[in-house]
Amino acid sequence: MLTRIQTRRLVLGVMLTAPLALAACSDPAAEQARLNALDHQNCVELGFQPDTEAYGNCRLKMKEIRAKEEANRSPNIGFGVGIGVSKGF
Repeated sequence: MLTRIQTRRLVLGVMLTAPLALAACSDPAAEQARLNALDHQNCVELGFQPDTEAYGNCRLKMKEIRAKEEANRSPNIGFGVGIGVSKGF
């Protein structure tokens, strides 16, 4: 039988992992459509009229902001192997 603390830990674990599991199963096309609708709404609320150059610039800026935010969330971890060749002196 689980103790009260073990039950709480189990519930907390499920609560923390469920969104990650659901996000992994999400449809990329649906997510892109959601982001497009959000960007459209933001640009319209800022006063830009669709099918204008200013509106297009607004949409591009929204994508740029999202890309920067994604880059900030993703760790920049890498490794490499270097080989040095030199002539002995």
